[in-house]
Amino acid sequence: MMPACVVAVRSLNSVAVNNTLVMDNQLSPSPSKPVLLVVAGVIEKDGKVLLAQRFEHASQGGLWEFPGGKVEVGETPEQALHRELQEELAIESVTGRFLADSVFDYGDKLIHLKGYVSHWQSGELILHSHQQALWVTLDKISDFSLCPADYPIVDALLAK
Repeated sequence: MMPACVVAVRSLNSVAVNNTLVMDNQLSPSPSKPVLLVVAGVIEKDGKVLLAQRFEHASQGGLWEFPGGKVEVGETPEQALHRELQEELAIESVTGRFLADSVFDYGDKLIHLKGYVSHWQSGELILHSHQQALWVTLDKISDFSLCPADYPIVDALLAK
C-alpha cells in the first residue's frame, strides 16, 4: 500500500502539515507519531543525476531515492547533507541551492524531506547504505520507483 501524502510543497521557509503552517523548518512532533527532518542531495554530473536504491530489508526497501538522511540535533540541513553523503557514499560535497520540501505520512512517522542540489567535490563512490546507484537522465527518472517523498524534488528538477 502506498503511503498517503500529507502535503507536498515547494517553499523555502514553511511547510503545511495537516493544515498547520510551520515556519523556519520547525515541525512539532505529533502526539501520535514522530516527525523526522530528512535531507536529500541531487548530485548532478554530465547531465545526469545520481539515484540510489535502498536495501530490500530497509524501510521503503527496493525503492530509489536521492541520497541523504536525517538531520541530527544541532545540525543545519546543509551540514546534515554534507555529513550524510560522506557516510552513505564516501564523497565530499558542497550543498547548493534548495529545490523542494515534501512532507509525507509513512504510517508510523511523518517525514519532512528537504531536497538540495549537491556538488560532488571528491572521493570514489562507495555504497554504505544502498544496494546500488545509477546515473540517470531526467527524462528516464520516471522509469524508477522512487520513495514517495522524493517526487516533489523530481517535480522541482523538471520545472527548472
